[in-house]
Amino acid sequence: MRPSNGRPSTLVVVVLVCVFALVVLAVTPVTAESSTTRTEHSPGEATGGATVAASSTETQSNETEPAPSTNTTPTTTPGEPSFAVANLSGPSRVRLGESLTVAAAVTNRGTARGTETLQYSFDGETVATTTATLDPGATTLVTFTVSTDDVAAVHGPVEPGTHVHAVRNESGTGVATRVRVTPDVDFAVVRIEAPTEVSHGEPYLVLASVENPGDVAVTREVAYTFAGRAVTERAVTVAGNDTRQVAFRVSLADVEAVVGPVDHETTSDHAVVTGGDRAGGAVRVVERPRADASSLAVESFETADDVRPGDAHGVTLTVRNVDTAHFEGQVAYWVDGSVVETEWVRVPISEQRTIRFRAGYDDVRRAAVPLSSQRTTHSVRVGDESLVTRPVTVHAPTRTATPTTPHPTFTVTAMTAASAPAPSPTAPTPTPAATVTPDGDATCQRGFFSACGGSPLDEMSLTLLGVLLSGFGIVYEMYRGRR
Repeated sequence: MRPSNGRPSTLVVVVLVCVFALVVLAVTPVTAESSTTRTEHSPGEATGGATVAASSTETQSNETEPAPSTNTTPTTTPGEPSFAVANLSGPSRVRLGESLTVAAAVTNRGTARGTETLQYSFDGETVATTTATLDPGATTLVTFTVSTDDVAAVHGPVEPGTHVHAVRNESGTGVATRVRVTPDVDFAVVRIEAPTEVSHGEPYLVLASVENPGDVAVTREVAYTFAGRAVTERAVTVAGNDTRQVAFRVSLADVEAVVGPVDHETTSDHAVVTGGDRAGGAVRVVERPRADASSLAVESFETADDVRPGDAHGVTLTVRNVDTAHFEGQVAYWVDGSVVETEWVRVPISEQRTIRFRAGYDDVRRAAVPLSSQRTTHSVRVGDESLVTRPVTVHAPTRTATPTTPHPTFTVTAMTAASAPAPSPTAPTPTPAATVTPDGDATCQRGFFSACGGSPLDEMSLTLLGVLLSGFGIVYEMYRGRR
């Protein structure tokens, strides 16, 4: 039947519109959620349904540390006890093989007297428990003392790094914090520089270099001892397979505060001790003229204006005794407020002496890194008084630039069917990768006719579209033939 106005009938127009809509839908990618959803459970999920945030983070790991949980006030049911945990305290680090003590305040916020089991957990695994019985509104302090071996018996091997431990009530609510587990290694004292004679009223310096034989950075206590008693100590952090210098400024007044009176002309043992290692020797207490910086006049000071990696850094100082008494005491070379080397010097009245310090770049780095700035000062001092001070530039270690691999370039040429290589029978067909969202759900792009992860128009989609268009073409030609 021919339309009266000479145009195609309404049926043909509708058919063409449907074809156009199908084409649009076929070439438009649609974002859809994958039917597979990944659900991650915290390793500290309690059996009662409460989740404990406790995921281990290694020193070399790229994973994000879990945030410690905050105090949670449980819902109070009238006529029942309700225990809340708060104010967790404990060490920030523990060494493998050693014990740690953790304490927390437990309060009964309910309206009835009750008894509850409190749990200490490490990375979500319950390691120890204790019970507390409290009246309404009462608070008590619970403590847990456990070793890393106790933790390993429940948790499995404990690796060095940052972990989460917590104290929680029976329902799993409580408070958590982080603790760093350090390797079971000690520093070695590889060098010590200490005077063999000291006197009252004159502070002296003791230098020691300690080495970390492990592969990761650790912090250890390093102490100066006199007659077998620790006079002063400090915590020192050394990177793996590295060496750092430790300086102790000591006076006999500090020594006597620990070991008691020290008489003149007596000999004792002094040393630098860390872990099971020590280095030291004998020291004699003598009576001598006071070492005063004002007794020495600087006649020359020769040194470089900068310190570069790999260079041998020398300092030469010539002084003259301008006092009416002999000078005898310790002279030290400092960089950026840190002592690098020391020398014991005796200068008779009116005589001249030359003092030499030989310090390589590594000696400066071990003693004075990190620097306050690369452009700093170095000086030679007697006690707290400076004989001479000059500016110096300490250059940062040079880093070898990593060669950048050039991106490959490809030239696309025409290829005939005869010259095209046959596909390998074992080579898998690449599949577009799904995108994992921060929530852990996988999403992908799909076409109207294609499966999730396929191209918008795969081979099957094109075949179906061709069949539909051919069918509509045949119908249209039949319609035209009847006109």
